[in-house]
Amino acid sequence: MTIELLDTHELAPEPPPRRASLWLRENLFSTPASGVMTVLSILVILFAYRGLLGFAFAPERRWDAVTYNMRLLMVQAYPVEQFMRVWLSVAIVVLLAMATFAIYRMGGRMSPRRLGTILLGIGGGALLGGFVGPWGLSFSPFGIESMRGFLGWIIVGVVFAVGGYLLRTIPGERAKDPTIPILGVVLAAVVGILILMWTIVLPVPADIDGVQTIVFDPIAMTTRIPWTVIAALAVVVYWAVWLVRDRIPEGVARGAMIALWVASFPVIFLVILRDPDVNYGRAFSWYLPVALGFIILGGLVLNFISSAKGEAGRAIGAVLLVVALASFLIPMEFLIRFLLLLLATFALLAPTFGGKGSGRWRFLGLWAGLVAALVYVMMILTAPSTVEVPGKFYLGGLGLTILLAVSAIALSFPLGVILALGRTSKMPIFRLMSTTYIELVRGVPLITWLIVAFIMFPIMLPPGVEVGGVARAIAAMTFFSAAYLAENVRGGLQSIPKGQYEAAQAMGLTTTQTTVFITLPQALRVVIPALVGQVIALFKDTSLVALVSLFDFLYIARNVIPNQTQPFVFLGTLKETLIFAAAVYWVFAFTFSRISLRLEKKLGVGER
Repeated sequence: MTIELLDTHELAPEPPPRRASLWLRENLFSTPASGVMTVLSILVILFAYRGLLGFAFAPERRWDAVTYNMRLLMVQAYPVEQFMRVWLSVAIVVLLAMATFAIYRMGGRMSPRRLGTILLGIGGGALLGGFVGPWGLSFSPFGIESMRGFLGWIIVGVVFAVGGYLLRTIPGERAKDPTIPILGVVLAAVVGILILMWTIVLPVPADIDGVQTIVFDPIAMTTRIPWTVIAALAVVVYWAVWLVRDRIPEGVARGAMIALWVASFPVIFLVILRDPDVNYGRAFSWYLPVALGFIILGGLVLNFISSAKGEAGRAIGAVLLVVALASFLIPMEFLIRFLLLLLATFALLAPTFGGKGSGRWRFLGLWAGLVAALVYVMMILTAPSTVEVPGKFYLGGLGLTILLAVSAIALSFPLGVILALGRTSKMPIFRLMSTTYIELVRGVPLITWLIVAFIMFPIMLPPGVEVGGVARAIAAMTFFSAAYLAENVRGGLQSIPKGQYEAAQAMGLTTTQTTVFITLPQALRVVIPALVGQVIALFKDTSLVALVSLFDFLYIARNVIPNQTQPFVFLGTLKETLIFAAAVYWVFAFTFSRISLRLEKKLGVGER
């Protein structure tokens, strides 16, 4: 008896290609009502598009307020002579991103038909802008400038549309096969942007014979050269990491990238941009002995707790926790208090995660690394900055916004997880404390907590202790965000079936092991959309710090630039600066959203 295998390609042939008119009739004009709605929608889109172009290219628009104050919007009053530090920071972020793309094999491929559709959309939008754009409104009708604007849009539209059409009409299966690397398309776009950067002219104010006017000049070399160098280095780093990634164990490579990302944040904001004046005499006489003492003595204590039997290890951890909390009630160096609290935390975790053999050495190595990092960060923070700026803080604008957002997000995540675990705990004291904190913080607006941090918090500090305004803003935003994040994580924990806990108990796992290895990973996977939504909301909420006199990105765009009178008058440019600020916020929010979608797809959220 023989069994014939069926050719699955013969069973479900693809439908033949349909004409555009048939697609329009089936999808947009299937009924009289849908036809009317389609026509009305097209008219609304055309009217809105024409209005947008009319606003953007109207002769009274002062986009020179944005182009001239770009440095102010990005880093506020950071000294020009030290601006190389800013470019070095940008280069570190870009190069780490390219190395991450190579390690995690991001990008993928797309089909020529898909790329052709994208190019056709861009070309169609440019052609539409050329025909419906109010070029006669922006300039004199049928004038030279009006004709240049019209021809520019038409040429760009034709180029993209023809390229997209050629890609979509490739014969055979080649049009549907994913053969075009997405990162290659991104590289081509970056090259196009660089070419545009070296050829485009932008409006800038000028004072000619005592009269302020607008001239069009190319982008400054101090901007074009760094971006070109960074782009070239990004390509080199990507291919270098791509060539060696298969020779490095995947776990080691990914762990190294995570460590580099974590370390890059304090290095960029506390070392490179801040340029602290470190007192090396105090560093060797105070910080180094403290670090070595805690690493050695704390390591011995943790090693003993890890090897202790019964409840002796947890009892020692509880005593250390009481000592660490009591240290905040007596006069003592902040560094010692934080290190005692860190030691108590590790002591409580040692019976579960201390392990044996190599596992214990990794645990002790993590302890030593965190102690060294904490001591180094405290040494840098207590050193004065050499960057001379008019205000009290060395950074402002978008740089300050990123600093506030990243710090609050990174600090609120572990705090929110702890609060969620406390609220779902079976121990009444932890459940009551977590519930009280969450309900109290969520019941008051963020701006109120910012005011509390700036007005009431300094009163509670010991004499001679002062906390900077940026640190107070970060603390307020961290505590506020942690309360909302805790509720998101609690929802994920409650979605875990009880059978998971029962199975863990049957295997002999402790409550901590069950939480860390079974329930918490599943809960975080379920609430990824909510967590990313919280990240986006927190990034936008950083604009509230303007009410406590911090010069963040939105505050400069809304209050500083529209009120400038020296050296150029930018009064009445609020619309231009706010539109630019909105575009920047949208870019960040859209990036977070796309990262979330990729992570959800990789982890199968909503699929299993």
